[in-house]
Amino acid sequence: MAYDELKKQAYDNLADFSEKVGHEINPDSFCLLPFVHISTMPHGEIKLCCRGQPPEGGTSKDNPHVQDPGFDLKEYWTSDYMNEIRDDLLQGKRVAQCKNCWKMEDRNILSLRHNRLIDYGYEPRESYVENVKTYMDTGEIPFNVPLLELKLTNLCNFKCRMCWPKDSSLWWQDWEKVEKYYDEDTQNYIQKTREIVGGKNMSNVYQTNESFVDHLLHLMENVEEIEFAGGEPLLDPIHFNILDSIKHPEKVTLKYSTNLSTLILNKKFDIIGMWKKFKDIKLTVSIDGDSETNHVIRRGADWEILKQNLETVKRELSNIAMIKGTTCISAHNALTLDKTAEAIIMELGIRWHTSRLQYPDFHHANIIEPKLLEESVERLKTTKEKLRDFGATKFDLLHVDNSINWLNDCIKNNEHGEKSKRFADFNNTIDGL
Repeated sequence: MAYDELKKQAYDNLADFSEKVGHEINPDSFCLLPFVHISTMPHGEIKLCCRGQPPEGGTSKDNPHVQDPGFDLKEYWTSDYMNEIRDDLLQGKRVAQCKNCWKMEDRNILSLRHNRLIDYGYEPRESYVENVKTYMDTGEIPFNVPLLELKLTNLCNFKCRMCWPKDSSLWWQDWEKVEKYYDEDTQNYIQKTREIVGGKNMSNVYQTNESFVDHLLHLMENVEEIEFAGGEPLLDPIHFNILDSIKHPEKVTLKYSTNLSTLILNKKFDIIGMWKKFKDIKLTVSIDGDSETNHVIRRGADWEILKQNLETVKRELSNIAMIKGTTCISAHNALTLDKTAEAIIMELGIRWHTSRLQYPDFHHANIIEPKLLEESVERLKTTKEKLRDFGATKFDLLHVDNSINWLNDCIKNNEHGEKSKRFADFNNTIDGL
């Protein structure tokens, strides 16, 4: 299915949504998420979504934070800050916080904004209509957030090459050996994060913020979908405590961004057993290469354990609504995307999804020599035909197209040179650890 066709599907869904709301909504800027969704970061930052950026002219410290003086989750949700964003998106204005989606849409790549509108078509939710309608009718929005994305800790058993301490506790032990490759703003940001969590390797500021916890428990009364990420959420005891706090799990969908390296935590928490209580389970499994390259990029990964856990999930859970393997396209894997797509779809038997690494800049795929990227594009075109013959889904084929579009953009806006050397030096350092 072509990008234009899926974009039309998203806009058709929005037209139906607009009719239910009773107001005309601008399709070129409107996003559901600021009306129905809260996203948390492991060190306490609150964002519009997982890809949300700071306000224009600011740095990530300018996003609201649970340790800001007087921070209150309910007040944040109804604040002038959030309402101005909602108004702008309703009126056709591209807000700075959403620049990652605008960048993708300008390159004919399906954005998170589009995907959420498409998802709404598959699973219409009255709570979404009610929140937007109430806001457009009254200028106020209820403290009812049906979609939560919770990154409650950076606790992780992997140390992926494109990651950093904010999202992986294992990275703290080697950060001082590689921080010289990052710009000064990043070094200061990580230092500030370290100070926020009191010098600990693991972030868990939410557990000690009583107001946040109280409001989170309030939202659990009407939550419809919770997405857990991290760190690695399946290693996080706090995540299991949240699951236990949900009174009607049969009404709630759980979504995970996970490395799926374990299905039992400390012989105490049976993940499969807990998942069986919920309405649906959606798994987005991070996989950045085939069996030969995934463990090189995702340090700690074991291909055979991954295969076994996927087979267990498919066999034991009747409420699995989706399993997809997601690949973050970067300089580490831009030349092997053909093998990655084939391994995920044909060997693991799950859908393929892609995202694009845009920071740090020396990991970006555009630091690779253009000729090599052109060869990768040609291999992807061959892979697309192979996957089509295999019977891959239209969404698998779309992500092949998206990957081709992205690599072509990396060729057009290529930065092979100093950043490429920094990338090579970084990898040499990592290989020596």
